[in-house]
Amino acid sequence: MLHVLAGLVAIGTGLPQFWPRLRRDHVKVHRVVGRVYLSSVVLGGATGLFLATTSRVTPTYAAGLAFLSVAWLTTSGMAFAAILNRNVDQHKQWMIRSYVVTLAFVSFRLGEDVLAYWGIGTKADRLSVMSWACWAVPLLFTEIAFQARPVFLGRRAAPTGDWSRAFEPRIGGPA
Repeated sequence: MLHVLAGLVAIGTGLPQFWPRLRRDHVKVHRVVGRVYLSSVVLGGATGLFLATTSRVTPTYAAGLAFLSVAWLTTSGMAFAAILNRNVDQHKQWMIRSYVVTLAFVSFRLGEDVLAYWGIGTKADRLSVMSWACWAVPLLFTEIAFQARPVFLGRRAAPTGDWSRAFEPRIGGPA
């Protein structure tokens, strides 16, 4: 019950955080609600890890749920670290990833229902597949959405360190 309650609080407090007006006009509310969201993720992630270790479905299912919890804690932790370092752009991206993982149970239920409808696999097979697919597939598509613009518009990442010029052709010297 604690895991379910924490997940519901995360869903309920996470969604309004994406409203620009809340972030712009009510910064203190955004911060307080963000702390509630993060606290619920920590509680939900920790209880999710416990539930994964006690699962009796299959080891693959348990591992998928354990890594779902790790992904939830990690994406949320990265968002928190980014905002502590005043990196707002990274904070926004990591919060989107975090909320995608928060909603993994929705894709889990939908995916398992679709697989059952089409008679694909046993119940244990479907649960094992969906314990991984419910978070890994949405995170993959989220990452594609983040990276598609720079990839297809040709925007280059800012060079870092001395390696940025290591492979540039040299004028007047060996190529």
